[in-house]
Amino acid sequence: MAEKLDEQAELLHRGVSELIRRYQFRDRQEICCHGISVSQCYVLTALAEKGQLTMGELATYMQLTVSTMTRVVDQLVKKEYVDRCVDPKDRRVCCVQLTEDGQALVEKINGELLAVERGVLEQIDPAARAGVVQAIALLAGAIDRWREDAKCC
Repeated sequence: MAEKLDEQAELLHRGVSELIRRYQFRDRQEICCHGISVSQCYVLTALAEKGQLTMGELATYMQLTVSTMTRVVDQLVKKEYVDRCVDPKDRRVCCVQLTEDGQALVEKINGELLAVERGVLEQIDPAARAGVVQAIALLAGAIDRWREDAKCC
């Protein structure tokens, strides 16, 4: 039983590594033409999904340090895709939110990426598509649960 799990872990590692490599390469090709980095795109997407966030919340969500997040946000402020604001509950806390230009860019990028995803899904047998999407969601959930368990130990 443990041998099978070890073998599956190795196959998962290889498969996920290859998938990440291909997606990261694709993301750079698709996103960089808009004058932003992949990290900047992820921040814009997070703000579009979550709304206004404090720098600490954004750093935690992105799994980065606050100092790294500050550098990424600084670049987005210069490009006028995000604004910094003061938290109305605590004026010492800095918040970040999308500007109208930032929201428009996120919508444009997401539209382009969804078109790519549709093209990828078209390469998969229609009978298997739902299973592929469900497996990826299950994997993401398992990673989240594993991280939570690891924090406890």
